[in-house]
Amino acid sequence: MKGLIILAHGSRREQSNEEIRKLTDRVRQQSKNEYQLIEYAFLELVEPDLLSAIKILIDEGITAIKVLPYFLNSGNHVAIDIPNLIDEANERFPNCQFNIAKAIGMDASMPELVLKCARDSHH
Repeated sequence: MKGLIILAHGSRREQSNEEIRKLTDRVRQQSKNEYQLIEYAFLELVEPDLLSAIKILIDEGITAIKVLPYFLNSGNHVAIDIPNLIDEANERFPNCQFNIAKAIGMDASMPELVLKCARDSHH
């Protein structure tokens, strides 16, 4: 069984964290059972952290987890911190397969999305 974790930074601003929860709900609705479970996690400041979210999925029977870094560029969190957490997850949960997706900002569709957002802006 496959699971997906949308991994965001985490914010002191609760509205920002709530946006990730709502995004995760929308991703669940549109996933068409591509993943049996989809959860969110935060790198800092807010629960659940990544390892807690991984444990939730594994406890539900998930055996392959893709982690999607919800980050616009490949700074230290994407290049160093997240791979280190996945190394730790591999040690703690050897019966689960982990895969890190590219950071969302690296997707080829990003220029189109930037232009769409600029067109849709009313300011």
